[in-house]
Amino acid sequence: MSTPKTSLKITANVAIFAGRGSLPRELAAHLRNIGYEPFIVGIEGEVEPWITKYPHQLFVWGKLGQFFNYLKNNKIKQVVFAGGVTRPTLRFRDMDWGGVVSLSKVMAFMVGGDNSLFKGLIKLFDTHGVTVVGAHEIMPDLLTTLGLLFGRKPSKKAMININKAFKACKVLGALDIGQAAVAVGGRVVAVEGIEGTDGMLDRIASMRASGRLFEDGKHGVLVKTMKPDQDMRADLPAIGPQTIEGVIKAGLKGIAIEAGHSLLLEKEETLAKAKEAGVFVYGLEPDTNGAGK
Repeated sequence: MSTPKTSLKITANVAIFAGRGSLPRELAAHLRNIGYEPFIVGIEGEVEPWITKYPHQLFVWGKLGQFFNYLKNNKIKQVVFAGGVTRPTLRFRDMDWGGVVSLSKVMAFMVGGDNSLFKGLIKLFDTHGVTVVGAHEIMPDLLTTLGLLFGRKPSKKAMININKAFKACKVLGALDIGQAAVAVGGRVVAVEGIEGTDGMLDRIASMRASGRLFEDGKHGVLVKTMKPDQDMRADLPAIGPQTIEGVIKAGLKGIAIEAGHSLLLEKEETLAKAKEAGVFVYGLEPDTNGAGK
């Protein structure tokens, strides 16, 4: 049996800032498997039941003083952001003194997109002596590789769609809007907005159902890429079983995702669903001009 890999020099106490989805759960299981008991930090109202299996603490948005005191008291020097979290509405009455002191900084980086938000959070953690690490540093095997990951090689028409959607993703990412696009019939028909990838795929399914999208989808694709100048320690594009389900409902043929700059979650289940549906998963040559840290 092979030893689980990590490329990170892990300190004794690692915290996972856990949002929705499978990524924080996979990271927690991996850390425990290699001998580290992670602390799970959950936001009240957004946590999932699995966190009760680990040492954990719930927090309310705005109570930053309480949050950083918790990290300090538990000698936590490393934290990883993982999973989806709803952007908060900050209310002065919910804040502790630490939140009030940091309010101007937090508001400054919340006015932008997710890339701006995470860069600001990383700087905020640095000022408190806590290093933000990437999920890919803890679990390198989550990173997608170059070339065909599963299914049949994309057709020439599918590759045209992939190239169109890839370019759209990079323009979209440069504006800090989203990380994904769908191309069908040689044109981009949808880009990811605040609703996320799943919401975008739901739009495609609705367009098909209403007759607004006539192409049968034999060569239609979903493409996800990292944003230009993105810090790889937060919010890397990812696909999982739910993505496959969304692609199936949207009537698409495959998924292309930027190799080395994206994550493949719940790998066995994801690839099993792709196999059953005849959906290909393809790792694209990374855009080194916009590579993150």
